[in-house]
Amino acid sequence: MSSPRRILAAATVLHAVVGAWIATSITGPLLAIDDLAYLSMGRTLAGGGAAPLGAQPPYGVLYPTLLAPGWLMGLDESQMIVFAQLVNAVLGAALLPVLFALVRRLSDASFGRALGAATIGASLPAALLTGSIVWTERLLPLLTALAVLALLRVRDEASLRHGAEVAAVVAALVATHPRTIVVAAVVLLAALGIAGRRGSLRVGVAAALLGAVGVGLGEIARRALTDRTFGADATYDAADLAGRRGFDDATEMLVKGGGTVAYLVLATAGLAVLGAVLLSRHRAIAITYGAMVVATVAMAGWFLAGVERADSYLHGRYIETLAPLLVTLGVVAAARLPWRTSALVLSGSVVAAGIYGAWAGGGDNWADPRTPVMMLGVDVSGAPLAGSVFQPGAAAAVGVVAGLVILAAARGGVWEAPVVMSLLVAMAVISGTATIDSLRDQTTVGWVQTSLADVEIDALLVDSRVPSTLVGAVAWEVGFDRTTTDRLAAVTHQLLPPDAVAPDGATAAVEFGEGTLWALP
Repeated sequence: MSSPRRILAAATVLHAVVGAWIATSITGPLLAIDDLAYLSMGRTLAGGGAAPLGAQPPYGVLYPTLLAPGWLMGLDESQMIVFAQLVNAVLGAALLPVLFALVRRLSDASFGRALGAATIGASLPAALLTGSIVWTERLLPLLTALAVLALLRVRDEASLRHGAEVAAVVAALVATHPRTIVVAAVVLLAALGIAGRRGSLRVGVAAALLGAVGVGLGEIARRALTDRTFGADATYDAADLAGRRGFDDATEMLVKGGGTVAYLVLATAGLAVLGAVLLSRHRAIAITYGAMVVATVAMAGWFLAGVERADSYLHGRYIETLAPLLVTLGVVAAARLPWRTSALVLSGSVVAAGIYGAWAGGGDNWADPRTPVMMLGVDVSGAPLAGSVFQPGAAAAVGVVAGLVILAAARGGVWEAPVVMSLLVAMAVISGTATIDSLRDQTTVGWVQTSLADVEIDALLVDSRVPSTLVGAVAWEVGFDRTTTDRLAAVTHQLLPPDAVAPDGATAAVEFGEGTLWALP
């Protein structure tokens, strides 16, 4: 292995170690219904049987497959959390060499500058912090970057092998989460167009056909796994979603979709915008990536319509999958573009994003409770001292200062910008860790763990009428092996809706608001 390859490999391993340390050191919040669903699906793949959760929204099959080995090794629930965090750290580190390869293909950056930029692109504060949560948010950015790399390989050499690589990545994207289907379609159409322009239309057609087959097989696997895990393949389908949205929701979709773009600008201190400027020099890839952004924003607006939370107006979970490449290119652009142009683009975009966030927020709702970590990037930017109140203006101010500091450092030598940005990332991670911990009391799991601390439960019977988030939190705390949806003679406790008739002779052990835990005689 040559010296540059050794350096790249060492940086990747170091990133995995640091990512694992950060993820495992965060105490919460953990185990929202998504976390429980992925862990349950992995448990089913490992032969653990159905979960006591009831029907859930559509979840992909690929991420649970990565979690299944932990269950096969006999890990218990608490150990599985650590296993998932280690998986997330490895996935996050795997993004680094992919970004390095991309920046080398899309710019003339030197080895050192490309490695520094890729390291920063793979180390966004929200990425490192959400590595503590059992989500697909570390897998999706990796697959998105791999999709762009596969398209570049088709552009450089339109061979059937490279077409098959595009198809494989597309199938993996949709198998990770069904919401990526629109982005996957963009990638397949791009492969078709790029291969056609090179006079190898058969490569594009092969990629499209293989990708469609892969997506179809993944959907069959998803339905089978979710049906076996939850007793139903999903709580909704495309037709159901379409029935929930109409022309009356169009304005809200546009506003909240625009909020995801504002989030991307704020959470990256404007580097994503500089990255887009550099990417625009590669017409085919820029058009493709722009279409991927539009598809993601449209999907975000679709899902966020009707969601009345402060974080729905500046939402990051969907758009963050596209951030790493833009930030990586942004670091390179900060050193290459004219100083005045870069400063104007960066600060102007951040200020505009802050104004948009303040306008779109629907009144003074930024101090209202938010779903933990959903907008973590701008939460950290707006509250650098782990404050409990988020303001778009504060986020913009911090973003402008951070962006200009990075811009100044990038004008120096090869390592100045990575060092300065690493310090900024470290500050954001420290602040974000405190922010997450402070949000733990707002989660159902944190509440359940406190309430059940002194309750001994041998076997728990749960009722399908209790909200799935509460059922999942209680079942996870008790243990899936000791939780059932069928009445057994060994059952010692029962979780019922608050308005349900108490079992004969039972006494109320804990009242959760959305349900009551009864101790059976």
